Amino acid sequence: MIHIRFIFILLFSLQSLNAYNLYDNRIEDKIWKSGETLLGFMQENMLPLKLYYEMDVEDEKLSSDIQANTICHILRDENYDIKQALIPLNEELQLHILRDTNQSFRMSVEPILYQSEKKTLVLNLENVLSKDIVAKTGNFQLSVEIEQMFRKSFDFTRLKLDDKIVVFYTQKMRMGKFYGSQNVTAALIKNKSKKHYLFLAKDGNYYDEKAKTTDTTSFMQPCKYRRISSRFTKKRWHPILKRYRAHHGIDYAGPTGTPIRAAYGGKVIFMGTKGGYGKTIVIRHKGGYKTLYAHLSRFKNSVRRKNVKKGTVIGYMGNTGKSTGPHLHFGLSHNNKWINPAHKITFKGGLQGSKKQEFLKVVKEYKGKIEQLLKET
Repeated sequence: MIHIRFIFILLFSLQSLNAYNLYDNRIEDKIWKSGETLLGFMQENMLPLKLYYEMDVEDEKLSSDIQANTICHILRDENYDIKQALIPLNEELQLHILRDTNQSFRMSVEPILYQSEKKTLVLNLENVLSKDIVAKTGNFQLSVEIEQMFRKSFDFTRLKLDDKIVVFYTQKMRMGKFYGSQNVTAALIKNKSKKHYLFLAKDGNYYDEKAKTTDTTSFMQPCKYRRISSRFTKKRWHPILKRYRAHHGIDYAGPTGTPIRAAYGGKVIFMGTKGGYGKTIVIRHKGGYKTLYAHLSRFKNSVRRKNVKKGTVIGYMGNTGKSTGPHLHFGLSHNNKWINPAHKITFKGGLQGSKKQEFLKVVKEYKGKIEQLLKET
């Protein structure tokens, strides 16, 4: 009998994982349902619930963030019982549930393995931008990201045949498929004779060649606080705990009862208890943004399921859920993907000072490369 870990790795290297059987083991893809919880998944599959209740605060929060339609990979035995399961928590980390040879289970947070490669795309428009990108690269996600980058600064209906597109990006692959975000670092759309540039800065936002931005989305700090007890990170190796950690938001520590305000105008779409987050409010904003406010002591019920203005008090800081002290966990997502709230809280229309000077050096380097590519095509 092949060792179970080898079977798992072997099967997961296949292009399609559905309906494969090997030595009485079956591997399947499971699509995470909207509203599904890790605890519910474990109950449904008769996994020991102590694995869930023994999770620390940060890992339990991550399990609350599993996105609907996430593809999980499960290895089952001949009785359809789980031997192993991989459940992605974000683009970098996954939960690994493993049944060992003693028939006992353990659960850990591990990095997701994928390959990345720096790529350059140069094309002359022949049809529709998204179709041309997919035809040349096979990468649908890349076409989506390019259109999202330029949607506020360029009217795509102005594109004409033979307009040029140049893109520098990092392509991510996992199990032979495109995986996650494609991380565009610089892009040009040459419409007739006019050039439209966007470049990625260190703050995670895109700016033109003059370090200006057309993004008019400005989120305010949601509360007063004594200190930031935890910052946003997707994957970090903790040198003391000897394990990977992630934190999809900013934790503002302060006194219980501190007013919490809507960081931007929008509609309250959730007000209730949400796993380790405790008492939580979620607000949907224009442009595909959502904000999450967790560990509240109480809600301001007058805003339930209503549209609220930026700065409206929606609740009060607390210590509910899995929390080590009174604080607000503030999360921000864009198109259902968690992003760093610090990148959106401060908005000045563009980079300034030393950040601007550093950015312009990057612009000069990429513009030189782009001009050379344009000459060659």
